[in-house]
Amino acid sequence: MENKICPYSDDYLYYDEKTNHYVLTEKALVENVGLNIRARMSDTALVNPEVAIKSFTRTVSDMVYQFIHQHNVNNRAQDCLIATVPELRRIIQTAMEYQAVYVANVGNLYLSTKPEERAVAIDYLAQSVLGDVVPCLGYSILYTGVY
Repeated sequence: MENKICPYSDDYLYYDEKTNHYVLTEKALVENVGLNIRARMSDTALVNPEVAIKSFTRTVSDMVYQFIHQHNVNNRAQDCLIATVPELRRIIQTAMEYQAVYVANVGNLYLSTKPEERAVAIDYLAQSVLGDVVPCLGYSILYTGVY
């Protein structure tokens, strides 16, 4: 595997300079998890497919980053680590892929008026991946201590 300077964009994740967050691409959804949002849209849909896909992937990214951020008060440090540590880039991509499948199947539960549904808005496998210890760091991205 080629060493790249993080953060960087590729066919599966792009780095949004405005938010300093990674976002999945449509190609990642189709090739890695078999989720074809474009094909799920009706031919008569009034929404531009590119806009809908971008909104979907942005929401998935926001959901995963929000979950990460609720575990530490230094969100800038967390985001910097995700942006610059290659192992964390792979973890964030995997977590977002799990979350995308979850949202596609059950919807965005953060929009629910029921607290018990909002409490399960993040996919269990995404949470598990985010909680794994990263060997090069010695802790997970959900680490609540001081960096």
